[in-house]
Amino acid sequence: MNTAGVRPKAELGIFYVAMVSTAAGFSVRNLPSMAVEGWPLIFWYVLGTLLFLVPLGLTAAELASTWPRDGGVYDWVAEAFGERTGFMSVWSIVVLNLPWYPTVLAFVAVSLAFGFDPTLQDNRVFVAAVMIAIFWMLTFVSLRGPVAAAKFTSFGTLFGSIVPAVVLIGAGIAWIAAGKHVALPPFTLAGLVPSWDLGRIPFVSSLLLAFTGLEVSGFYALAVRNPQRDYPKAMLLALLAISGLSIFATLAIALAIPADKISLSGGVIQTFGVIFGAFGIPWAAAVLALLTALGAIALMCAWLVGPLLSLSAVARHGLLPPVFRTLSARQVPAAIMLWQSAVVTIIAAAFALVPSVNQAYWILTAAVTALLAFYYLPIFAAVIRLRYTQPDTPRPFRIPGGTAGVWLTGGTGFAATAFAVLVALQRPGNVTFVSDGVYVAAMIVLALIWMVPWAVFLAVRRASWLA
Repeated sequence: MNTAGVRPKAELGIFYVAMVSTAAGFSVRNLPSMAVEGWPLIFWYVLGTLLFLVPLGLTAAELASTWPRDGGVYDWVAEAFGERTGFMSVWSIVVLNLPWYPTVLAFVAVSLAFGFDPTLQDNRVFVAAVMIAIFWMLTFVSLRGPVAAAKFTSFGTLFGSIVPAVVLIGAGIAWIAAGKHVALPPFTLAGLVPSWDLGRIPFVSSLLLAFTGLEVSGFYALAVRNPQRDYPKAMLLALLAISGLSIFATLAIALAIPADKISLSGGVIQTFGVIFGAFGIPWAAAVLALLTALGAIALMCAWLVGPLLSLSAVARHGLLPPVFRTLSARQVPAAIMLWQSAVVTIIAAAFALVPSVNQAYWILTAAVTALLAFYYLPIFAAVIRLRYTQPDTPRPFRIPGGTAGVWLTGGTGFAATAFAVLVALQRPGNVTFVSDGVYVAAMIVLALIWMVPWAVFLAVRRASWLA
């Protein structure tokens, strides 16, 4: 074991960086919920791309290529606002992931059941066992080091997200070519414009939050061969992949299945069954379900190592106890990773086996969404501030447009994040036992509770913690 920030072997090129970013920002499992929009889905995806995805990609490209360090987001934010704020940003994403992992694990378990034996989808013991086994498998893969984790993520993204999306697009083309009934009305420019009312605001918020994660490859900076050259190119590739695959794969679903027949609960698995059943190849739906499960596993793997590596960097700056900075011979924080897996195991078991905790669990998940503000707002603010505090630092990639360009980019991302998080905290229609004000206040308090350890660590820090 060691505590130093030794650089791991730099093996990752543009492809791996782009795949890690694509894994975090794109998932086939989210497509059916957008397909119900019909032709306006193109408008919504373009809006989300312009308001959040593009600003995030440009911001990550400038920060990652200029400060390619093992702390990733921690170092970007610390350069602009100091170590405490950098620590705050990273801590928020680490604790936000804890209740998020079980939601993805549940999707993986149901997808695997559909692929092998659909009757297992309602077997709580099976679902819990698969959830726990998959997460521990991911943990052991990640313990092999950042390069191994990135390569596994890339493999899973290629075959579990990109391939199913491309197959869906191909199925949509085949659907039209075969003369099957097209669920969408004839295309017109006017048809791209959605109907608008205040009830659409939560939908826009959820769309923006669905594009989070493009910056995650920044956590793997020291494993990249030439980060100054490769990060900007990888960000562009990931941005095009996320936006393009989202639009065309969702259109394929909307072409084949009428909006009122798309099952939001059954999701993408039901969609595969309908489309490939119509072509007389129902077995393809099971294959696609298994591949989609692989894509979800890759999504989790993209997040599993990086934020914990950032905590190791935080610890080397004396803001966390020494146990957080201890790295294994393969340059991963093994002890903290195992503790994380233990916590997720407990949460996943409760989520899958105890029906009575589900409502409380979803309230908790809604509450931690507020932590995205602690994570993303400092990132967008940092790219602006650093143009003023470190104007002469060489930047292999600069956001185009000079000062106005960086303000437009960072400001748009900042505003979109603030809007999305605030709207996400609003009281759902099915929660009627409290007022709007009480609900929002409760969500904020629940979110802040997750940040208490961050404040405690800062309050009790010792000089002996400094590496």
